[in-house]
Amino acid sequence: MRVVLDTNILVSAFVFPGGIPEAIFRLAVEEQINVISSGPLLAEFGRVLSEKFEWELARVAEALTQVAETATVVDPQERVRVVHEDPADDRVLEAAAAGNAKVIVSGDRDLLRLRSWRGISIVKAAVFLSEFE
Repeated sequence: MRVVLDTNILVSAFVFPGGIPEAIFRLAVEEQINVISSGPLLAEFGRVLSEKFEWELARVAEALTQVAETATVVDPQERVRVVHEDPADDRVLEAAAAGNAKVIVSGDRDLLRLRSWRGISIVKAAVFLSEFE
């Protein structure tokens, strides 16, 4: 199953281990799901780790490498304007479209409000994990 993990899910997986987001990322590491990402999503992940959580650059690079090696990194060609409240969320939709994702896992209120987009389900981490199991 092709899945986009929003930045908030990846950050939670790395910063707060032992929870549902980490369990979902572990599914990707174990090749039970195929995580889709993109350059803009990876850049945001690195920026949040370094700026908000003050991770050292070496630690950020290690986390970025792990995600990039686990995920299928796509290069979205289509730009969309769907989430007017937070246009940065559109990068998640672009990656999902470019990677033919079936699901977006997010904790972002604006994305979750959509529920689905172009046939791609948008769900909370707990919902994804319970449905996957």
